[in-house]
Amino acid sequence: MVADEPKWQEYLDQAAESGITKIRTWFAQSRRTIEAVFNSEGNGLALPYWQEMERRIVYALERHPDLILQLIPYAEDTAVINRYAAGDTWAQYVARYSQARWSAFPNVQWTMTNDREIVRNGPLQGRAVAWNTIDQMGKDMRRREPWGTLITNHQMRFSGYDFADAEWSSIVSLEDLDQVAGARILEYRAKSKTPVVLDEDRYELYCNPANRRYFFRRLMWASLLSGGHATYGGMRTFERHNESGATGVAGYFTANRAGLLYQGAHDFVHIHEFFRDAGITLVGMTPDDALVGGDSNRWKCIHDNRAFIIYLANSDGQEPANANPATAAPTVEIQLPQGQYAVRWFDPQTGRWRDVSNVNGGLQKLTAPARPGQTTAGDWVLLLLRK
Repeated sequence: MVADEPKWQEYLDQAAESGITKIRTWFAQSRRTIEAVFNSEGNGLALPYWQEMERRIVYALERHPDLILQLIPYAEDTAVINRYAAGDTWAQYVARYSQARWSAFPNVQWTMTNDREIVRNGPLQGRAVAWNTIDQMGKDMRRREPWGTLITNHQMRFSGYDFADAEWSSIVSLEDLDQVAGARILEYRAKSKTPVVLDEDRYELYCNPANRRYFFRRLMWASLLSGGHATYGGMRTFERHNESGATGVAGYFTANRAGLLYQGAHDFVHIHEFFRDAGITLVGMTPDDALVGGDSNRWKCIHDNRAFIIYLANSDGQEPANANPATAAPTVEIQLPQGQYAVRWFDPQTGRWRDVSNVNGGLQKLTAPARPGQTTAGDWVLLLLRK
């Protein structure tokens, strides 16, 4: 958080408007470190900075109560994290004071540190912190947690999550790349009973995919139908605001109009529309890509006894970072239990429903409808509801 960011209210308002339901935010004012939370002598807290953080948390709660703030108290400040392990009073006080002040807020969850390398044995260099340090931090926060506020930790890309079986851990947090088949989420669903979140993949402005809108739409649907959720990365909000607008906090739609972003999150509102219109949720559903052929890069499936949701990615076959929607209409085969089903097709790019029909149980081959006036058939979501 940067205390003098001029567009933080716009950022929150437009995030909610775009359909985003969670924002990752840390206590660092500089690129990685949290010196701003302490006074100039380093022997106390800089209360005006904490009051500014609270002003923004309260604003989000009052204006957008469904928008969760994922607070990251220690950010990427390896030195303070290691001082915590050494028993430094003020390093430990960051977590204690944060919990005392904000754990009661219903729009808050805790991610203790960000993008750290977890080391069980051996020297600590660069971004490395000891496994025991994070585990102790998690135990300390859980022991003090009166409200049951969710707690997790965030690790460096490709390193998985080292605390899947820790009693203090409420969420599995992952950082990976090109998870458009949901493999990492499915892997950790098998290891933990807690929710699984892909907290970082590609960004619009870092490791950016060629077709941002399609990539992030595909990432979101694939993650949801794998039984977890992904996180979109847009502006370089981890850097201070500058006059060019290229860094810092700005509204999502404002940044798109300025040519700084490329519509990566434009289709998230349609995900909400799908579940609202269908009158269903994912609660109690089981990911089952094998039911639709087992090629998770092409078809994603989740279902319960009544509803089957299939995402047809319909990629043109290139690597995820360079993929575009294919021109031909996608087809899927599914072995349905006995009964009769209503068939509905949902266009995840426009939010429009198409072609309501009926099929019986057994092996069914279903083809997505055409998109009138468009050059690509694109990706589709298929909903089958038992009648």
